[in-house]
Amino acid sequence: MWSGHTADSARQNARVSRSAPGDLLVGIDVGTTTTKVVLAALEHGRVRELRTAVGVTPARAEELVDLLAHLCRDVVGESGTDVVAVGVASMAETGVPVDAAGAPLTPLLRWDAGLGADDAARLSGLSPEVFAATGVRLSDKTPLTTWGWLRRERPDAWSRMACWLGAADVVVHALTGRSVTDHTLAGRTGGYRLPARDQAPPDGFDADLLALVGMIPERLPHVAGPEEIAGTITAAAAVRWRLRPGTPVVVGGHDHQVAAWAAGVRASGDVADSLGTAEAVLTVLAGRPDPEAVRTQGMSLVRTVAGDHDAVVAGSSSAGARLRSWLDGTDDPDAVLDAATRDRDTDPRPTGAAATPYLRGRQAPAPDHAARPGEPPSSWPPERRLRAVVEGICYQSRWMIDAHRAAPAPRRVTVIAGSRLPRLWTDVLTDVLPWSLARASASEPVATGAALLAAARAGVLDLEDPLRRAPVLADAAVPPPNGDPHAAAFARFVREAETGTAAPSQ
Repeated sequence: MWSGHTADSARQNARVSRSAPGDLLVGIDVGTTTTKVVLAALEHGRVRELRTAVGVTPARAEELVDLLAHLCRDVVGESGTDVVAVGVASMAETGVPVDAAGAPLTPLLRWDAGLGADDAARLSGLSPEVFAATGVRLSDKTPLTTWGWLRRERPDAWSRMACWLGAADVVVHALTGRSVTDHTLAGRTGGYRLPARDQAPPDGFDADLLALVGMIPERLPHVAGPEEIAGTITAAAAVRWRLRPGTPVVVGGHDHQVAAWAAGVRASGDVADSLGTAEAVLTVLAGRPDPEAVRTQGMSLVRTVAGDHDAVVAGSSSAGARLRSWLDGTDDPDAVLDAATRDRDTDPRPTGAAATPYLRGRQAPAPDHAARPGEPPSSWPPERRLRAVVEGICYQSRWMIDAHRAAPAPRRVTVIAGSRLPRLWTDVLTDVLPWSLARASASEPVATGAALLAAARAGVLDLEDPLRRAPVLADAAVPPPNGDPHAAAFARFVREAETGTAAPSQ
């Protein structure tokens, strides 16, 4: 089963291919549940994953660096000196204050801890103004509100803080000694101004926005541009990570956006549905929509990784997290998942009882903090009930895509799932979405995407425009199912979700 917590050690989770490599790249993905390192090869204009190592994401920054150095040594083996670039992507909104020596002053302050709830409520009257400036809704996970909590609740750490580093920034600092972030990660903080459509992303944070919680730009990292590397590997890091000193390091950025770029979601009308513990749907836009209309739907405005398009993002924290929590409540999760997969293979028609998936309320669309998970009929066998749970997750995906009103109907939706997600989930999603679908072809799309982005930004790709012409890590699109078999069940799901009439969790 897909769980995220079965990776007890890096060596147990390494998947090795012994093919001879070309130019070697290392990609890193610091996720909510698991952290991955990939060794990839550039060969004849294609990217191939050679080795992967996976570990459970630790609670502390220093443990994260220890884990990643170990995983990196595992995947590079004796070939570390041949690596030509390193890319780092991560979850957004998670970070840590560090002192002048770079030592963490707290555990990682995670996006799902809800630390900024009080400050989000205090600043709620400014939400439209802040959103218009940043594209980000103020909430309990926004770093801007987390900094308000840190200043109030941990004054000792606040007074000693020399810099705030996001999860990816922690890794880059360990490798290069520099405090650098990416514009896609800075753009999730609430303290970074969304540039005008004809302007490049800023290289620093906005003093007026930061002043809302007493933060200052000097306590935040430099923001690397879309074509900029973060630094190069230091001599000390080279020994510890078994890499070559001077190797370029790139902050790839926000995990969902990096995977979308790598999967070829780069032009207006392209949509990425990035699945994991949390889910993000990203639609690349031809123009900028009314910010208030986006905000009231619980979505965000961002710039794409290449910095050349606006995009709208809708998120759900209750995707893989909902599936995992439901399976953990069964006696034999693997058996139930296998039985549900066979049940769908035998009869792919809708169950008619899709369960709302909201563990922590609904973020988008039609935001509702009080929304809760529903349950299918208790008289059904476990495998049928699981199918209804997965349908609810997939209907939520369709609703988020459908709510991107600023864009025309998607010309293509690329599903980014990775290798550890169960086939039941991706197969049901294929049944549910009524648009042409492509699938990311990488086993680790975020980590491998970060490696590819590092190659593009470090000048390794011999292309005139590497950010736009880099290889695409996705299969060819296939047409949607005939007749939209889930249309009626999906419409009923949306009505029940909007009115709160879905059956509550028992």
